[in-house]
Amino acid sequence: MKKLKRALKVFLDIIEIYLPMTTFAALFVAFILQIASRYIFRHPLVWPYELSQFGYLWTIMLGACYASRDDSHIVFSIAYESASPKVKKIYDIINYSLTIVFFCLPIPATIKFYQFYMTRYSAVFNFPLGIIYFGFVPFVLITICRSAVRLVKCLSPKKAEGKDKEARA
Repeated sequence: MKKLKRALKVFLDIIEIYLPMTTFAALFVAFILQIASRYIFRHPLVWPYELSQFGYLWTIMLGACYASRDDSHIVFSIAYESASPKVKKIYDIINYSLTIVFFCLPIPATIKFYQFYMTRYSAVFNFPLGIIYFGFVPFVLITICRSAVRLVKCLSPKKAEGKDKEARA
């Protein structure tokens, strides 16, 4: 079981950290190259713009997965922070449930989208657009799985700690 958890962590690290880091690096280099070719050499290139767009899509989608890993994304938590622990638990159950529902709803349309865009190709690289926009799939799947795990943890009864047991005795 420990090996499976370790393998899953390594896989998620590749998807959520190293792949977005690589796509951002490619985006940045292409962006700088595009600026240099346009304004220094006075000969604009077309392919850096397309590479920048694709790198941006993958960086945002997979970077959002990492932000949700440790809850480092921006939240408006005024009502949540001022609530009691029972109300916070209700908020969490509603949040995770709605996240699962609303991320599952577009799956059929997403499949049709990818079937259609696998027949279309990018203008410069002649690469299937379905693969270019595929960064959305891991984002949706990881978000659904992470929300489901958090929902199960939220719904499971918490074990009383040793101090609580001693206080009750």
